[in-house]
Amino acid sequence: MLKYVLFPACLLLALFSFATDASEPSAQGLRKLYGEPTMERFAVRSGITLAVAYGPDREACQLLIAPVQSLRDLEVPIPGSMSSRDVSDLLQEVIPVATRGKQIDSTTVQVGGHALLKTDYENVSITRVCTSQSCVSSNENQDVRTSVDFKWGTCPSHAE
Repeated sequence: MLKYVLFPACLLLALFSFATDASEPSAQGLRKLYGEPTMERFAVRSGITLAVAYGPDREACQLLIAPVQSLRDLEVPIPGSMSSRDVSDLLQEVIPVATRGKQIDSTTVQVGGHALLKTDYENVSITRVCTSQSCVSSNENQDVRTSVDFKWGTCPSHAE
């Protein structure tokens, strides 16, 4: 008699857990369905996120440091700016100077009221978009967004 009661109860429990997984995707549920993500976004400082795009070997190929923004608003220009000191510290945490390799080139261009500072190293290229050219050494909120492109052979834009 107990087995006739337990089977329907287990079936209902299984159906309920499947419905819950499908209606409210979790990180574990999505990984189970689709495998490891090719991109992730982390909250790394107050008001600052770090998005990472991985290559086929699961090594970081691109980084984007940007203010917190919902997925729905990604197409809209980012309001405000980030602490330039926090961005510099975060760059040092994620890609220390020794990891970058020898500096190859550095350029600064004014684009629509912002300074675009691009520094090429042997292993990475770092582009900072700031409200002024002094953002790299500033303690103020002058960074709008910063991108890093790794020059590994496995990264899509640098594959041989």
